[in-house]
Amino acid sequence: MKNLKESKYFKISVAAIATIAISYVAILILGQAGNFLRGLLGGIVWIFNVIAPMILGMIFAYLLMPIMDFFDRLLGKIKFFSKKDGFRRGISVFLTFAMIFILLFALLSLIISTFTSKIQFVTIDELSGMIQYIGVQAYNFYENLRKALLSRFDIAIPSIENMVNAAKKNISNIDSKSGVGYFTSFGSGLLGAVNIVKNTVVNFFFGVIFSIYFMYDSKIYGYWKNAFKSIFGDKVYGVCAEIVGDLDKCFAGYIRGQLADAIFMIVVVSISFGIAGVPYAALIGVATGIGNLVPYVGPFVAYGMTIVSCAMNGQFKMLAIGIVIIFIIQTIDGNIVNPKLLSNSVNVHPVLVIVALLFGGSIGGFIGMLVSVPIAAFIKIQFDKLLKILEIRRGHRNENK
Repeated sequence: MKNLKESKYFKISVAAIATIAISYVAILILGQAGNFLRGLLGGIVWIFNVIAPMILGMIFAYLLMPIMDFFDRLLGKIKFFSKKDGFRRGISVFLTFAMIFILLFALLSLIISTFTSKIQFVTIDELSGMIQYIGVQAYNFYENLRKALLSRFDIAIPSIENMVNAAKKNISNIDSKSGVGYFTSFGSGLLGAVNIVKNTVVNFFFGVIFSIYFMYDSKIYGYWKNAFKSIFGDKVYGVCAEIVGDLDKCFAGYIRGQLADAIFMIVVVSISFGIAGVPYAALIGVATGIGNLVPYVGPFVAYGMTIVSCAMNGQFKMLAIGIVIIFIIQTIDGNIVNPKLLSNSVNVHPVLVIVALLFGGSIGGFIGMLVSVPIAAFIKIQFDKLLKILEIRRGHRNENK
């Protein structure tokens, strides 16, 4: 028996049986991997939906914190508020949201007054009307572009009415049995859309509440800082704090600056085009502002939509005026406004920006393009640190030689 266990063939047989058993168990595990991954993904989605308002509140607080700190420092210089930290911070939070509300109210009132040719303050009805007006402009822009392409270049693209009629025809051709399933599916989809809108409103509302809490209660940051140190130690905390600091340096100024720049372009382009009489002024202004969130995209959107909107209506004089207006606005934005807003951001080479935009767009669409530049800046900072460490090590080696 002892000789059998020590024989070469016995060891090979044991190894073969063990391999087969392990392979069989692995096959069984892989067979259930799909269910496991689906369950895991479902759990992650559920957790994200639960904490979505908190995440939104953290984003709001992160974006608005510099404004609140400004008011806090300003009030701290007043003797009455200097020793009342909690009360002063609460007033600072209130002033921050009040300022945001007043700015939005003033900007929307200014845009509405431009298109109605009279001084008018924004109301819920006026805001709804402006949204509908932009929607009508988008519809008219598409239809006029379709007709112009068909008449001048013999390029046919489907009209919105044809697409709607085709959908209606498909519905009418469905038999009664499948029709029940279709309308059940349609009803479920419609109910899902309503739930998405409801959840968005609820998440936004609770996000604002969470942001007020995060901005007001400064002790929460100290608590989690000490907890992290206690769990992971000072060394890990130091590394993580440095990484978070680099992320903040890359994202803070860039995201805030791009959002402010987008609002600036929406307001200025919409009002300037509205006064000049350029067709689809509000639509072009909104599209230009959204395009300006992504580097190099805003000018293409502005010039492209201005050329198309004026050319397809035969308004070539207005086209020249619109191009001049865009050139002036883009020059001011590119040389004064944007550099000022992004003065605290990390400089990234244009080639790296383009590469980052390509990767970001392919991975995450528009949102990916929006965050790709600060991510590229963060990678650049880490790469520069790595080069510095390698240079220091090389210098030590040369000294030891």
